[in-house]
Amino acid sequence: MDFDIRKFHNVSRASVLTQEMQALWDSMAVGVAVVNAKGICECMNPIQRRTDGFTEINVIGRHITSLYLPHERDLIPTMECLQKGEPLLKRAYWYKTTKNYLASTVTDFFPLFDRGKKDGCIAFIIWLGPAMFGDSGKKAKSPLSSVSAPSLYTFDSIVGRDEKLRAVVDASRVAAGTASSVMIWGESGVGKEVFAQAIHTESDRRDRPFIPVNCAAIPENLLECILFGTVKGSYTDANDKPGLFEKADGGTILLDELNSMPLALQAKLLRVLQEKRVRRLGSFTEIPVDVRIISILNEPPLQAVERGILRRDLYYRLAVVGLEILPLRERKDDIPMLVRSFVEASDLRSKHEQVEFSPEVLQLFKEYDWPGNIRELAHVVECSMIMVGPSGIIEQACLPQHFLEAKREYGRNLGLAAKGSVTAQALPEAPANEYYDYSDVKRTEVIALKNCLNAYERRCITNVLRVTGGNVAKAARILEMTAAGLRYRIKTLEIDDVY
Repeated sequence: MDFDIRKFHNVSRASVLTQEMQALWDSMAVGVAVVNAKGICECMNPIQRRTDGFTEINVIGRHITSLYLPHERDLIPTMECLQKGEPLLKRAYWYKTTKNYLASTVTDFFPLFDRGKKDGCIAFIIWLGPAMFGDSGKKAKSPLSSVSAPSLYTFDSIVGRDEKLRAVVDASRVAAGTASSVMIWGESGVGKEVFAQAIHTESDRRDRPFIPVNCAAIPENLLECILFGTVKGSYTDANDKPGLFEKADGGTILLDELNSMPLALQAKLLRVLQEKRVRRLGSFTEIPVDVRIISILNEPPLQAVERGILRRDLYYRLAVVGLEILPLRERKDDIPMLVRSFVEASDLRSKHEQVEFSPEVLQLFKEYDWPGNIRELAHVVECSMIMVGPSGIIEQACLPQHFLEAKREYGRNLGLAAKGSVTAQALPEAPANEYYDYSDVKRTEVIALKNCLNAYERRCITNVLRVTGGNVAKAARILEMTAAGLRYRIKTLEIDDVY
């Protein structure tokens, strides 16, 4: 296309990253990312971070090529747009994240200018579907055919000797030997997908596709098309395209965050389970499929049923085998084993002949409640290995500051000795489901009431966002707020990456 730079003469990063514009990007049902002229990420909206698995890392300030890898091309389109200074419209693009995740998208890339000088790039991403893992069928025409499928977890990947954990592993092994649907639930970060992958790899379907779908990360209007497929003419620009159920024929579909799926779509999913047939959007023809469904929830399923976000009849169909994964705080004796496994698996391990955590650090780990569970522990271990000295011994000084601060807060709540004085900046957190009421305040302490109220409000909003899978509109309805008002409070309270 002919590109008139005069129309974009002053469409700069500053103009697209105002508070008002960012509120718009954060509420959009498509991914949005903004980088500066050097390719450093300055904005990525929540749905894009969730889609690409970046909720546990801070993408801001990182170069875009450290987050995304080009697939069957020499340059990712973001950098191509920066180099050419021209838009790239409707660019069909397979990309791979540094978390070894392969996805298909259609994206518009627009260059940004500050008074005619190249200033960055903004991208609008429509997510089309995930990669298929372990497909032994015919070669696909997509770029996937030239990529070796990433290996999946097995039951040997599950670390721990806790009796309750081993009981869940044993039940999972039994489930793997059947064709029954499996429902897995537990807190964020406990390793639910590890169990799902292990069940698939130990089943008779191990040589067929394993396709994970995050129901919370895909816009509602696209999820049905992605799952069931489309026929040409079903909507503008629609083509004949198989859905993930067809692609997973003979294999397994993992429905992550099932409780975020719209109820109307849950009804259609129930029919697929009953009839073992799918109908593409806009078609009257039913296609037989043989797919095993493993579903994941971030709350107990009966609780989701009672709250009206999970159909009871769908629950009965999908929870033929139900598995609850324990939070890390309920099996703290496994922490040393988990730490050792993370050290051995880390790319940083090669820099030292031996890496050990001091007994004092391991004791700190056992005294902490790990609200982020195994995922949080793995992150702390990785951060600590960056800071370890020539001795290879990880002392308390090597631990990330955010962990030490969180540990002090938990120590106070548990009645342990906290280091340093409590000030308005180091506000003690209240126990779960309570608020700090100054009942144990000391005369020497200074604790601002505003900070207490903010801490309570932050906890309330965070809990609701977890329940809604990060959907601000749904959270606003629960809290009886406007969506714009809730987004303002989220920004003011600095709530980020909690879902």
